[in-house]
Amino acid sequence: MRAIDRRDPSVTKEQQIMDLTSYMMHMHYCENNIEALVSLFDEQFSWFGAGEEEHAVGTETVTQIFRQFAGKVPRCNITDEHYYVLRISPDAYLCTGLMWISTDPSTNVYLRVHQRVTMGFRWVDDRARCFHIHISNPYSEMVEGDVGFPTQMAQQTTKYLQEQVELQKHQIEEKTAELTSIYNTVPCGILRLLRKPDGSYQLLTFNRTVTDMLEWTENEVRQADWSRGYAPSVVVEDDVGMQECLSRLRKPGDSLNIDYRIRNRSGRLVYLNCSNAMISDSEQGQVIQRIFFDITRRKELESALKRLSYEDTLTGMYNRNRFNQDMEYYRTHACTQLGVACFDLNGLKELNDRQGHTAGDQLISRAAAHILQAFRGRSYRVGGDEFVVIDEESSEASFRACATAARESMQMSGISISAGVSWRMMDCNLREQLEEADRLMYEEKARHYSQSQNDRRKNRT
Repeated sequence: MRAIDRRDPSVTKEQQIMDLTSYMMHMHYCENNIEALVSLFDEQFSWFGAGEEEHAVGTETVTQIFRQFAGKVPRCNITDEHYYVLRISPDAYLCTGLMWISTDPSTNVYLRVHQRVTMGFRWVDDRARCFHIHISNPYSEMVEGDVGFPTQMAQQTTKYLQEQVELQKHQIEEKTAELTSIYNTVPCGILRLLRKPDGSYQLLTFNRTVTDMLEWTENEVRQADWSRGYAPSVVVEDDVGMQECLSRLRKPGDSLNIDYRIRNRSGRLVYLNCSNAMISDSEQGQVIQRIFFDITRRKELESALKRLSYEDTLTGMYNRNRFNQDMEYYRTHACTQLGVACFDLNGLKELNDRQGHTAGDQLISRAAAHILQAFRGRSYRVGGDEFVVIDEESSEASFRACATAARESMQMSGISISAGVSWRMMDCNLREQLEEADRLMYEEKARHYSQSQNDRRKNRT
């Protein structure tokens, strides 16, 4: 439908009349805007509608009739419009038109007719006013070839209905293909299970991400044992957790999350965050939908961050942060036996001054490796070259032997270190024993430096 611009001098009156005729048809059939129509009526007016009884004369009378149409004309689409304008006097024009009018599929009314229209216009004060409308439908009566029934009109309507059905089928197929594509490409596994009245489960559907995570074929997924609500052949140490989660889904809308692990075909451990929800409940059973995401990378990062928060990056020992946390633990935790050892490198400052801090870090790392070999999982780097061991499991003989072995192995590697050891079977107290081991370590360090000074004096003499 062309826009009407009566101010444009390049647009002829004939073209304006055609545009106005099209506009009025669209306002009636497509917009059902009755007021837009009646605002264009001339002071004298006649109307002949498509129905047998639809005719009236007089602007006021026709206006009242038209206003009864408001809200009653189903939305239509107008196509293939053709108009012809005849000038019948200096200020009067007659416009005839031919078009297809089809009900919009959204109305659920299916009808298509070849409509004819004749409208008369009179030019008044630089405006075209409509004084006559005649709507005729060539199929309102039988046409040549019809016998006893308007067959061609019925055939046109049937053809239109079939076209709309095919269009709807095509749109459904496109939408189904789109949803299937989304279903199979979303980065989460989706499966649905039927929980039968006897409590067993049957797999209903699953998407491609499920097969990708498991590294299984579609056939292997279908043939797996889902009777418990999950495939036990791949779930790692999770029998009670998943069953407990499923048992708490009692009515549609219930939903619970759970984290669990699976091991896929290649043996890789995969961490999953899983949402289980009951979708429906019927006589056949309850439909449970499971959506799960691979959170392995997130778990690995969390583990790495946790390890970094407790681990000394230079030595691999626990760091000062973990030491302080364990000190708080032992403050309220009673021990039946407890061994504590303190180690401190000799000559680290001199080495740093002579060869730089890189050489010093290498010495610290080498010393820590010997302590870790003797006390793995129980040792801490609490300062630059200060190490502590806390052990509540070993016997006194075993603990002291490990401390001696660590010191001797370092001496054999050219590492000088001072050490102090405290061990108790009664009245265990970590803080007191740390002070005792630290005191013994510094006494040994003092003897070491005293001996070193004596050796240097002898060498000078």
